Amino acid sequence: MRISAGHMSGVRRFTMPGLFMVLGLLAIIVAGCGSASSGSVRPDSQQILRIPLNAASSDIKTMDPALNQDFYSYFPIELVFPGLMTLDANGQPQPWAAASAPAFDQSNNTYTFKVRSGIKWTDGTPIDANTFAYSINRALSPCTASAVTYYLYPVKDAQAFSTEKCGSDGVSVVGPIKSLIGDSLMVPDSQTLVIKLGAPAPYFLQALCYPTSYAQPQQLIQQYGVKAWTEHLAGFGGNLFKVQSWDHKGDVILERNDDFWGTKPKLREVDFKVYKTTNALYADYLDGRLDQGIPPADQYKQAKARKDFHEQPYLAINYYQPNWAKAPFNNLDARQAFAEAIDKTIIANNILQGSVVPTNHIVPQGMYGYNPNLTGPDGTTSLTGNQTAAKAAMAKYVAEACSGQITKCTPVTLYDTSDPQVETGDQAVVNMWQNAFPGYPIKTQFLDFNSLLTLIYSANAPQIFGIGWTADYPDPQDWLTLQFAPTSINNTGSVNVPQANTLMAQADVNLDPASRASEYNQAEQLEVNAVAWIPMSQAKTSYNLATYVHNFAFDSLGTIPLANWQTIYLTQS
Repeated sequence: MRISAGHMSGVRRFTMPGLFMVLGLLAIIVAGCGSASSGSVRPDSQQILRIPLNAASSDIKTMDPALNQDFYSYFPIELVFPGLMTLDANGQPQPWAAASAPAFDQSNNTYTFKVRSGIKWTDGTPIDANTFAYSINRALSPCTASAVTYYLYPVKDAQAFSTEKCGSDGVSVVGPIKSLIGDSLMVPDSQTLVIKLGAPAPYFLQALCYPTSYAQPQQLIQQYGVKAWTEHLAGFGGNLFKVQSWDHKGDVILERNDDFWGTKPKLREVDFKVYKTTNALYADYLDGRLDQGIPPADQYKQAKARKDFHEQPYLAINYYQPNWAKAPFNNLDARQAFAEAIDKTIIANNILQGSVVPTNHIVPQGMYGYNPNLTGPDGTTSLTGNQTAAKAAMAKYVAEACSGQITKCTPVTLYDTSDPQVETGDQAVVNMWQNAFPGYPIKTQFLDFNSLLTLIYSANAPQIFGIGWTADYPDPQDWLTLQFAPTSINNTGSVNVPQANTLMAQADVNLDPASRASEYNQAEQLEVNAVAWIPMSQAKTSYNLATYVHNFAFDSLGTIPLANWQTIYLTQS
């Protein structure tokens, strides 16, 4: 999921920041952020929370759960569309639309879910086992053309089905597998859903908490079409909130869903405001136009000194993705040279003012599978770069690929999001590259986040780009297999390390936590050695919060658990 804008951003995975975490800590929730109530509770008509989405764009990318691949769209989607399961504050799956935890039959590799009775969309249409079977099948259908089908690949025949062809009618599937319903998705009655897996998947219930398995309204999709239905969401929902409006100009407004089956939220309304830059966002917070603020890196220290500042661990990595399919990054020497020329401590501490923590890791510190003994591509734990190794690797590449003349090497363009603090960080990195490799032609190109996201998933992905990844669930499979398996849609860098592929495949089905972690550790080290990513920093969730906001709490995934959304409220002061 959660790709975020501006890997150089100095704040939470609304943008991405660094982090210090105690090993083994999966989540810290700051319960009741905003301190104890210092004033009377606002009347219901004033229970309106105004929070930002720092998406480096003018709009969120989608409201379709089947298509959600970015961090910012996730926030309104999770509040409008219910899932069978949801992650709690510790990143563990808990029943949501499911009446209880599913029964697992290990001999048949099946999960049996009982769906709560009486759940419905705001138009009165029931949400039941048929709804979830339809939704999972739709998310995987080639006619939906989702870029995030891989979350559901543990389902039997899911990957084969998702790679079939879509018929000319845009709905029917052409190929041996016409539908997973009746195959690996079975509905013995309206309140029972049976999901059959193709192989053991220890992470499956966590992955099922991702939006691709959320309930999707078949009635709207059939009425308005697979692409246009999200333009008809006004007044519609099936979870804690329903959509009031989505104007595509930066405002997504949700209102409480009084038909919600459980404890209704105390908030009457949530107003999401999309921002192109962190500076504009924070200025609005300081001026009182937002209830939560995200400080840009150059204001991080001042923000941290304020009484309304909060900071906590965050499972997020900011990184550069070299494209192995394009020169010069199709060459290991070139990749290692570019990676080893960067002093990550200067970027983290001087450019981003300590708002991030430099790292060589792909799997973040603070979660299962973190490898404390991991080394960088130069074989050391140094975060200051290795100029000698970088220059030697580049000299070798120039001799072999550029006829001995660095100015004849394939020019490099670094793509990233158009946020001033991102641009400042990127330029500092480019300066390091140019100082290490005088004469090498390097430039930058900045786009709004949605445009960058579209580009990196296209057939013409950039040579190298800056981006961020936040844990969808605290399991190494989310960080390794989803990023680097040759068949993964998210392998946007065309990475292929055969030995690591084997280790990841073994770990994905390994039910023993200790040996599984070891296999992932080995795979990660191989990916780092081969420069699958150039990891830059691990993030912090850093933000300011108005003191009249209560029970507002982020988890280590940078999201707000649904149980917390039920308890947030505002006082007069």
